Amino acid sequence: MDQKSLIQPSLPQLRRAAWPGSYPRSFWVLVILLPTVICGLSYQYYGEFFGYLRPSLQDVSEEATQYFSSDRVSETIKHHLTLAISWKNLVFTGNDKSPIATIEADEGDILEIVIHNENLLPISIHWFGMHHKLGRTWFDGSSGVTQSPILPRGNRTIIIDTEGNWGLRWFGDHTTTPAVDGLYGTIWIRPNRKHQRPYKLISDDPVDIQNMMDAEHTADHLVLNNWQHKPMDWLLAQLQSEGYNPYCFNSILANGKGRVHCKPDGLEEIDGNKVDANGCVVQKTGAVAYDSCTPSNSDYEIIETRNRRWMMLNIINPGLEHLYSISIDDHDMWVVANDAGFVTPQKVQVLQLNNAQRFTVMIKLDQEPADYAIRFYALSRLQSIQGYAVLRYPHHETGRKLGDPMPRPSEEKSVINLDGTLKRDVTLLDKSLLSPYPRLPPPAGKADITLRFRATGAADPYNPYVTNCSLNGAPWQVFRVLRTPLYILGPHYKFPEPNPIVTGLPLGSTVDIIVENEIPEVLPMYKHNDPVFRLGAGPGKFKWTDVADAERHGVINLHDPPRGYLHDQPANGWLALRWRIDQSAMTMFHVLRLRYFVLGMQVPMFEGDDHWPEVPDEVKEQPRVSFELPEHMGIFD
Repeated sequence: MDQKSLIQPSLPQLRRAAWPGSYPRSFWVLVILLPTVICGLSYQYYGEFFGYLRPSLQDVSEEATQYFSSDRVSETIKHHLTLAISWKNLVFTGNDKSPIATIEADEGDILEIVIHNENLLPISIHWFGMHHKLGRTWFDGSSGVTQSPILPRGNRTIIIDTEGNWGLRWFGDHTTTPAVDGLYGTIWIRPNRKHQRPYKLISDDPVDIQNMMDAEHTADHLVLNNWQHKPMDWLLAQLQSEGYNPYCFNSILANGKGRVHCKPDGLEEIDGNKVDANGCVVQKTGAVAYDSCTPSNSDYEIIETRNRRWMMLNIINPGLEHLYSISIDDHDMWVVANDAGFVTPQKVQVLQLNNAQRFTVMIKLDQEPADYAIRFYALSRLQSIQGYAVLRYPHHETGRKLGDPMPRPSEEKSVINLDGTLKRDVTLLDKSLLSPYPRLPPPAGKADITLRFRATGAADPYNPYVTNCSLNGAPWQVFRVLRTPLYILGPHYKFPEPNPIVTGLPLGSTVDIIVENEIPEVLPMYKHNDPVFRLGAGPGKFKWTDVADAERHGVINLHDPPRGYLHDQPANGWLALRWRIDQSAMTMFHVLRLRYFVLGMQVPMFEGDDHWPEVPDEVKEQPRVSFELPEHMGIFD
């Protein structure tokens, strides 16, 4: 054999050396296909044994629709949250963002959130619509009630058990007003497999049901917030000095994006009251925050369809002023959940979202490739303001040059008027029919305790521009957030009068709250730590002795009422709520419209005060300031 053959094998030698070539092609086809077939059969017949079987698209049982596609082991998720302020535009931020980037978890996980306060003012973070187990509401974040605020350059670790807290939750400051000036964010907690889904009530097609279950893993969020160009503390100072009522906003942001839209063409008045360039009713005191309006051309938020057949969309309103009417052009929305969990689905074209409220909707993505406007118009008699986002199916956009601003959506396809009212015969969400799914009745029988509250206001005796607002006879003043928390003082402490604090709520009690509203606005009423049942609501005064008496007159629903953390209080009307006290905890009940919240419409409650828990030393030893009560006990003293 010559030297060349030793270095360079012949072609037949190469073929014999290359072992795949020594077998026929059919052999390799079988090798490739056989594992696929075996895996498929194993998945179909033995997958449940391994705990990951998804419902078959050909045979989806009622039980199978309850489950997620996989089991998982709960974990502890550690997150650092640094709170600061952008001095360039006076926006409060979390980890340099506003809104704060969404924290994600799966239900059952433990969240360990370390909060660092780099601001020059005390701050606390409240987790709206979050239940704290074992009475541990010292993680609730209500300054002066459940905990002390975090002082400047301080830090605190918050522990949240997400079991039972699934859904999109939001958080913001609960000490003063930074939540209105950018300090807000969300937590997305994906539901675990134990919950029964209501999707079979939407469609009996197994493919639709599977697509809706898949949509939970790829959910989108729409976080709405009314935005002002001046910080709220300036506006509250203007309230005290000039009588300015801070209900006028410059824009509505969706996930932090939006633009200024000045008053609609042709709008000159609302209910006979003149409006200014921002669409705001001119104030009777003559006070003005914005004497002009300059429209902007910022981009709108875009939500991509991403080749899905169904989309889960969480819509939440951390804005603490306007109630919004919301629609999506050419699309129906199936409301499947609120902040307390799954509900009996409703198919709607318009839903109305109050302050701090959240709805989860399923949307069938079956339209032609194009952009479809998501509209959120303020349903307010104090300001006409509109906001937009875009639902985008992949398509080739024509007619717009690079760098041109996104066009404002035409009103041609809108089913709502610019003032938030319905334009034509469409289906509006009926919140009174959002009963829990599966059915969950309220505590039966007559309530052990009935609390009667009145939403009202009285002129401050020292400042003619200030109204002292209250729910339980006395306002809860701003200065109280810096005093020793009520949780530490305990229910047997002698609290100086007047105060709105509620005690005498024994563990195991069924409690009814009846609120009469003397204010001509729909108010969002919020209960900390527990969802409550909305038994009924109506115009005027509550004319009956109690809920049991009202039930005999057919105005109370004890069969299948809606349940949630937040409910609408009718303007000049009444609202009846119920829950059972299952743990001893320091909580609150208050309005969630900033103007009335700051002016005192808050009620601290000692729940289960006959078995009051020992507060941990680390809570008692939180640094705080100390001072005597102000002489006049005014809202801004």
